[in-house]
Amino acid sequence: MKIGVRKQPVFLYNIVSLWRSLVLPRFVRRIQRRLCLRGWESRGDAEEIKRRVNYYFPLHIPFSPGSGAREIRKISLTGSHSTYWYDLMRYLKGFSGKRKIDYIDGDTWENPDYPVFGKARRLDEKAGNVALMNLDRRRHFMKVFDPIPFADKRAQLFFRGDVDAKENRRRFMEMWWGNPLFDLGDTSPRTETEWHKPRVRIEEHFAYRYILALEGHDVASALQWICASNCIPVMTRPTVESWLMHGAMIPGVHYIEIADDFSDAAEKITYYNSHPEEAEAIAKASKEWVKQFDDKRRENIIHYLVAERYLRLTT
Repeated sequence: MKIGVRKQPVFLYNIVSLWRSLVLPRFVRRIQRRLCLRGWESRGDAEEIKRRVNYYFPLHIPFSPGSGAREIRKISLTGSHSTYWYDLMRYLKGFSGKRKIDYIDGDTWENPDYPVFGKARRLDEKAGNVALMNLDRRRHFMKVFDPIPFADKRAQLFFRGDVDAKENRRRFMEMWWGNPLFDLGDTSPRTETEWHKPRVRIEEHFAYRYILALEGHDVASALQWICASNCIPVMTRPTVESWLMHGAMIPGVHYIEIADDFSDAAEKITYYNSHPEEAEAIAKASKEWVKQFDDKRRENIIHYLVAERYLRLTT
């Protein structure tokens, strides 16, 4: 019985990314882009593609890039987070290298006042300034194998993760440590707290019905694989989103929402333990949400169209 997650091996990911981004001539990437986009409007899912492109980059009026904008050909791997650069150039190398863009190279602390490419954006009035791309995809999107039926999982909320320097996780531990509805543990190697427990593999989470997904510096990086399993993500209303479209997920449908101060967490777990059919429906809907990202051709089309819109509107 296969259980766990599958990521592209680091070595293979790096080799393929370097080939796409550095070795292949730009004209080859342009041809690949045109072939990928050929006939996309006649696809059966064309309306879904349009909807997602509009979601990832909703701007429709021309704009001037910020003062930090650079020509695509001058944005180098040196000085960048490699996985962000690889995943961005996977698509931008299919356009003219003389076009100027700006992008957020790392976690999103604040949305800018001008349009940029980014992995994530804050859900505020400036969210539309960030054209979302699936950056650092190897970490945030992986293939999940969870053969354990929801009904056979332990009826507890599970969490293992670093608590050190993450105030929201510390508050959750202080509030709910020792409650039998929760199986919690701080795996930080830098501090030894009363909450300390050893790290566990992702597949060990799948023994539980509910998995806590709290935001870190930006998005909760575990959310994709939690949704793709037969478990339910338990989280506060998102304040940041990425390619997974956190802001479009519906509480009570795709995840169990808890209050920002975590005060109702035990109440929510108790309720869904008493209403297992409702809980299992959320687990299934959450899994369906992630399936929309499985079509590789569609994902490539959407990326190219987001980049194309950004570059077309740049003055």
